[in-house]
Amino acid sequence: MGYRDITSQSAVKSVLWGTRAAERNAETRKRLEKEHNVKIGDEVKIVTEEVSEEKDGRRKRKKIRKATVVDVYEYFILLRIETKNSFCESFAWKEFEAMRE
Repeated sequence: MGYRDITSQSAVKSVLWGTRAAERNAETRKRLEKEHNVKIGDEVKIVTEEVSEEKDGRRKRKKIRKATVVDVYEYFILLRIETKNSFCESFAWKEFEAMRE
């Protein structure tokens, strides 16, 4: 009496599912890029506010920063902000559109 090898069958299914998931993600990414008029790798300028404490109270200063689009998702965008120590930060689409110059 023999047993079926289920590993070979499940491996084929997972590879196919993974391919379909990657295709679906690529389609979603293209749709989001077109909808929000950005592409991965694009450099964008965003306006940020810095708050500094002084004698007479708080003072807000707007600063224009360069950022690179790292990835786009359904509800937010991931940006790499260029500073001395570059860092990535995610923003909701509404927030990104308001900050965009």
